[in-house]
Amino acid sequence: MADSVVDWGALLEVIWTSLVGGIGVTALFAVAILGATRAMDLRQDGNAAAAGLYGVLTAVALVAVAVAVVLGILVMTQK
Repeated sequence: MADSVVDWGALLEVIWTSLVGGIGVTALFAVAILGATRAMDLRQDGNAAAAGLYGVLTAVALVAVAVAVVLGILVMTQK
């Protein structure tokens, strides 16, 4: 009788997607912070080329975080 009350497939899907989303978005934001701090440090040391690469890494990570947030909102509003 308990099997008919709980949809285990849907419950497991919610668990794994929330774990992947939570860890993934957090890791992407951590990469953005890393890129920003390294870019500032390298720029102060006079290494503009490496600072620029870390700046690009920061921008890409922030765009990925924004895309993940928008995708999450779209999924929540369509279900």
